[in-house]
Amino acid sequence: MGSAQQRDATLQMDVFRDLLNDAAFLWTQREQRLTAPDETPGDVAEGPEERLLAHLDALVLGGAPVAEELLLPALAGDEAETVICAALALLGQEGDAGLEAVLGALAGESEVAGRGAARALSLSHRADIGPRLVGLLGQAGPALQEVILDVLSFRRQDPGLSLDAFLSRGTPGVQRASLRAARSFPWRVDVRGVERALASQEPAVRLAALETGLVLGLRAAWPACLETVKARDSGWERAAMLLALGGEPHELSLLLNALREPSLKAEALQALGYSGRVEVIDTLLEMMTDEELAPLAGEAFCAITGLVLEGRFVLPPEEPSSEDDSPVADVQVRPKAEEVARWWEDARHRFEPQRRYLLGRPYGWEVLRQVLAEGPMSRRPVLALELAIRSRGSHQLDTQDWVSRQMGELLAVQGLPTSQATMPFRLLPAPVSLKAPPTVPPVEPAFRPVYRKRPPPAGALAITGLGMVSSLGYGVVGSCAVARTGMTRPGGLDDFRVMDPETREAFPATGHVVPHLTRGFNGLGRMVRLGMAALDDLRHHAGLEAGPRTGLFLNLSSGYFLAEAERRALAQDEPDESGEPPPTPEPLRADVLREKYSQVLLPRLRGVVPGGWAHEELFFEDSPGLVSALRAARRSLQERRVERCIVGCIDSRVDPEVLAALGELGVLKVPGLPVGLMPGEGAAFFLVESSEVARRRGAPVQAFVDEMALTTEPFDLLSPQPKLGVALTSAIEEVLGQLEDGGRETGLVLGDLNGTEARAHDWGCTLVRLRQGALHGAADWYPSLGFGDVGAATGAFSVCMAARGFARGYAPSPNVLVWLWGEGGSRGALYVRAPEGR
Repeated sequence: MGSAQQRDATLQMDVFRDLLNDAAFLWTQREQRLTAPDETPGDVAEGPEERLLAHLDALVLGGAPVAEELLLPALAGDEAETVICAALALLGQEGDAGLEAVLGALAGESEVAGRGAARALSLSHRADIGPRLVGLLGQAGPALQEVILDVLSFRRQDPGLSLDAFLSRGTPGVQRASLRAARSFPWRVDVRGVERALASQEPAVRLAALETGLVLGLRAAWPACLETVKARDSGWERAAMLLALGGEPHELSLLLNALREPSLKAEALQALGYSGRVEVIDTLLEMMTDEELAPLAGEAFCAITGLVLEGRFVLPPEEPSSEDDSPVADVQVRPKAEEVARWWEDARHRFEPQRRYLLGRPYGWEVLRQVLAEGPMSRRPVLALELAIRSRGSHQLDTQDWVSRQMGELLAVQGLPTSQATMPFRLLPAPVSLKAPPTVPPVEPAFRPVYRKRPPPAGALAITGLGMVSSLGYGVVGSCAVARTGMTRPGGLDDFRVMDPETREAFPATGHVVPHLTRGFNGLGRMVRLGMAALDDLRHHAGLEAGPRTGLFLNLSSGYFLAEAERRALAQDEPDESGEPPPTPEPLRADVLREKYSQVLLPRLRGVVPGGWAHEELFFEDSPGLVSALRAARRSLQERRVERCIVGCIDSRVDPEVLAALGELGVLKVPGLPVGLMPGEGAAFFLVESSEVARRRGAPVQAFVDEMALTTEPFDLLSPQPKLGVALTSAIEEVLGQLEDGGRETGLVLGDLNGTEARAHDWGCTLVRLRQGALHGAADWYPSLGFGDVGAATGAFSVCMAARGFARGYAPSPNVLVWLWGEGGSRGALYVRAPEGR
């Protein structure tokens, strides 16, 4: 059947369809927010962009089945956002097939597919895109040449040939593209051609030449800018903005005079906001009394002074007319002119005449960098152009790029001459050199694998293989990728119905079931199906062939809920008054199941792995039992009884018997009980070796596990004692206390919260108890949000999630704490570290 990845994709195609649809929606959200006045780069990066990249990564990991059945048809569709997402996912897959398909769409007849392919090629980090596009450039028609030049410019990848022919003999579109390319590759153009383009009969070509000329420091560019503003013809708005950014104080009169022209006053106000000049403030205050232009005047005022228009400074909002397509239509905030003027009278003394200000701060490189990194998205395109001009092209920020890559570019904005940040454009020094740099930096991926700079501590366990099955996927790759997107797939559980207290109607309880795999199986059969699927995924993931030097260490449910429900049922039975001695009590169902697991489950699992294993141990300790299993595995490795260990966990809380017990005990999330748990099921295994052995044989390490702790509370979940985090705190502090940094570098916590009030209260008390604010600022992930409460499998799920987060680059830290909570009172913690840097 091929790899586990292919089986996962084939069986879960409905999940991938949802992922593509959601990705298209998130793309639209991201594009809208790239120019939003009330969004910042952080808002976009941590909002729609992060979620979009997660969806795209999941589609990439779907492999060939998803590409063939879903992505290739979508690439030929007519919905632009879906085309772009399909193209990005195809480019992210290994091999040449995806790139060939996207290049075919780029050169094809569909305009929608061509635009989507171009956008995806610009954003992709594939290193082979540049050479392929350069190869197409010479033989392409004008329309395709324009697109290729723009993609190469976006990617900062040298076209490898002169731009002069494109500039002198190309169509207007090709000329514009070659001028834009000249900003990134000035060594590929004769600047005399750029100067001739300043006098082109095509307004769009003249404007492109004007911006390129300013970036390259051509003497003729600034006079051309002034002439365009004075002529008040096509391109006036852009030239006016450039004058505001880099003109001398006396040249601002050209913009102030334009306020008298009805057709220019809106654009003039927008430009004045970029001037940063205190001397235009009184004019802006005057324009705030104009009902039509007040929003633009207020925005320009705030761009200079840093005032935030809210509270007493704004009038009640008005609904914009649907027919109004003027620049003012998108601006919703109307300033209250008299209050703004009163504020300015108090603040005026803080602003020096003849200086430029940006959001109330004196202009400079650091202020410009900070506003580009933290300021409103709507102002960034213009400020990015100013950065390119003032740095003479050494810092060209494309505000359409992934925000994470933009932040990397902004970090490099330092060490520039201070005066160069404020002087007029015409006085800026000429570029140091227009020659080609020695190397062109590669396009950076949005996410890089997470590594540790230091080797693991002595005695750390190396995880060299993963396997998993869940409600989100039939493999560890798909399960963790889909969980990362935030997608969940709960459904009705026909085996257990609950009563709505308001309608008095019965309906199925809700839970997370592994689709198809466990349908029709209950009890032991369900556990066998889950375990075999996860172990099979591990076998494919790690190329696993076991044998005489392999051990299995398996953790299962303690049967707490089954036992508690059965004990309560027995306690409610009527006492026997016949005088006969009471019958010998039957063993509890939970105890019977334990025996069956040894007799049936283990032999069935053994048949999945060629060669089986020579040593096996079972643990029935709920989620903290993972610590017991890992400790036993480490002990066996240290005593050299085995060379490697398969450690795993299996549980199903959607099994009918368990569901009935959960319902009877009142811990399910149902109408009337919103703080209950939502049950799930699954299994996860990983291959464990000593770090020394793994290094010696060159095994690909997914993660390391070192410090572990296991403690116990003297009461269980259903006891009336308050859960105050005593044992959990002890377990976490024991783990952190053994780390070389005391846990200070812990950046991610995977927690065993499941929706029940007792766990939440215990965890809250633990955070209060932890000494010196340990874990302060660490991100947190909760497996139950995506998979439901998977009981004993939670710890193994957490390890898999951390390891996949390292591999795909989205884990926020290489140092991860996992804490685990057992209903019987056990508490556990373990530390997971990223592999060593490569």
